[in-house]
Amino acid sequence: MKKIITILMLILSTLSFAAKKLYVGTNAEFKPYEYLENNKMVGFDIELMELLGKELGYEIKWQDMSFDGLLPALQMKKIDAVIAGMSATPEREKAVSFSIPYVFFEGGHDVIVNDKSSFKKKEDLKGKTIGVQLGSIQEQFAKDNDSIPKLYNNFTEALLDLQNQKIDAVIIAEVSGKEYLKTMKGIKKIDTIKDKLPNASIAFRKTDAKLAKKFSDTILKLKNSPEYAKLVKKYFPEHYDNFIASLKKNK
Repeated sequence: MKKIITILMLILSTLSFAAKKLYVGTNAEFKPYEYLENNKMVGFDIELMELLGKELGYEIKWQDMSFDGLLPALQMKKIDAVIAGMSATPEREKAVSFSIPYVFFEGGHDVIVNDKSSFKKKEDLKGKTIGVQLGSIQEQFAKDNDSIPKLYNNFTEALLDLQNQKIDAVIIAEVSGKEYLKTMKGIKKIDTIKDKLPNASIAFRKTDAKLAKKFSDTILKLKNSPEYAKLVKKYFPEHYDNFIASLKKNK
């Protein structure tokens, strides 16, 4: 009888571990990090988080919401983590814990203007109004350029205003900007802001610092894996060769 009870307890504990759920928030409007395709969330962040969850024994349950609502939802315990191409800024680090950055290749941010404008480079936009997503790193880039950031819930709204000449420019991650430039008329790219060390990280509550550490350790483990390299090649093909070269250099 004792053996049967012991076996049952082992089975239950195994099932409990297998059923461990992690509720993760994202904003599926930021291609190629996270976006909707045939009503399904896909993207670099989505696949990476699924890989991390598999390594750590979590079933990832996704919640799609506005970018500026992600950290409040995390703090209110509506979700357990956030992955959304979100940079670990000093301001955010006061409120939440972050994993180490999970992007190991150089990034860039497009400066896009209306194609009727006379702006030639980002310096021409000093004192001008630049549309950025609320809470995004691009807001800081606009301030660093001595421009006036105008905040939007998403980049689509900002670019529509740019089409209609209601603002002077938009700063957006280059991979996302490239997608918009393919489909939206009346806008053009004039400059790029380089980001040598993209700081996109996974956010957790302050009380879950140990969980953030677990994810950080697993990110480092996956960095050198074929699975991570495949994701870079799939979603950031323009950075793949440099990424592989940097791995070989650091071995």
